[in-house]
Amino acid sequence: MTHFSSPVAGARSAPGAGSGIGTRLAGVDAARGIALLGMIAVHIVPLALTTEAGETESTWAAELFAGRSSALFVLLSGVGLGLLSGGQSRLGGAGLAQVRRSVAVRALLVFVLGLGLGLLETHVAVILVHYGLLFIFAIPFLGAGARTLGFWAAGWLLLSPLALYLLRPWLVGSMELFRLGASPLPQDLATPSVFLADVFVTGYYPLVIWFGFILAGLCVGRLALGRRPVALALAVGGTGLAVSTKLLSGWLLASEGALKSLALATGAPSRELSVGLVTGQGLEGAMDTPWFLGVSAPHSGAPFDALHVTGCALAALGAAQLLCMALTALLSKAGEVLLWPLTGAGAATLTLYAGHLVALDLLSEVSADAADITVFIGYCVACLVFGLVVKITGRRGPLEALVHSTSRTLGRST
Repeated sequence: MTHFSSPVAGARSAPGAGSGIGTRLAGVDAARGIALLGMIAVHIVPLALTTEAGETESTWAAELFAGRSSALFVLLSGVGLGLLSGGQSRLGGAGLAQVRRSVAVRALLVFVLGLGLGLLETHVAVILVHYGLLFIFAIPFLGAGARTLGFWAAGWLLLSPLALYLLRPWLVGSMELFRLGASPLPQDLATPSVFLADVFVTGYYPLVIWFGFILAGLCVGRLALGRRPVALALAVGGTGLAVSTKLLSGWLLASEGALKSLALATGAPSRELSVGLVTGQGLEGAMDTPWFLGVSAPHSGAPFDALHVTGCALAALGAAQLLCMALTALLSKAGEVLLWPLTGAGAATLTLYAGHLVALDLLSEVSADAADITVFIGYCVACLVFGLVVKITGRRGPLEALVHSTSRTLGRST
């Protein structure tokens, strides 16, 4: 989830900019809101179900959001860092040094919060520990320009899946010894080798791959996001990347022996394998065959997976920004107001992400007998109502306010 897109002081309003504290791009907040709702969907709705006929099928939550919503969160975190460090007019000198200190403090706060949320009984792979580390690793890149960041992001996204493919076999013999549970916990820090292996290579969000998403977001944060041609280029280019990688993956896996080899490696029957390629579940052992490199399943860490979710994230951001600009152009202030529930939720994602995890734990017995879609709709309504309150009051979410004030205070030079 993403939450560090504090507005840049002194930035001018751009078309599609939302109202609220400081100057914010409404399309960025809208995309965050979509990512938040997508994450909540995969936390509540099962990714696969068994039909009355005894067959396994993927659900709409898997087909729409699995892997994509979390990647969108991370990419938008990078966008937020790009804006925080000056956007197109990147900062330097003392200003950049202060931003770097502030980001380091924010990263530590989110890291600690993530460890705490991992203690909840939610069965959710909490991403905040990884977020904190990603922000730390992004600090050296905060002074880089769009071109440099673009090269870094492209190279990282192309090469890191291959690095992961080569690294994981080194741990195969003792893989279980180098895996944590769904989420890192405070006690896991007592075994640093296991902790580092999990967060970088063997875990649910391997940083070896995921750092490429934040680099891509940083690059986008250096662009003129308030201009329609830029938003259109992101929407069209992202869609092209997302569609082409899925098509190419499908073409490769249609090759003779591809699915059979993957089935043998994973031990999954053909029907379960096809569902697993949509949900990302049940693919343990897939790296034992070179055909893994043709997979685009969510959270697989395969090359086509990394490129596909990056394309989806860019397309979602571009489309959200175009929508906000179009509504503003057609309806003026009323167009912004229509999106306040979504953009307000997107401006308070740290609070809402943490809040929904607490609610999943506390309300587990209450919601156990309710239909998954009913529970999901309830959480969506709560998030959107909260977002509307944020926009009307002009205040930050509670956790956003805490992180902002603490990082701003401690980030100042002494």
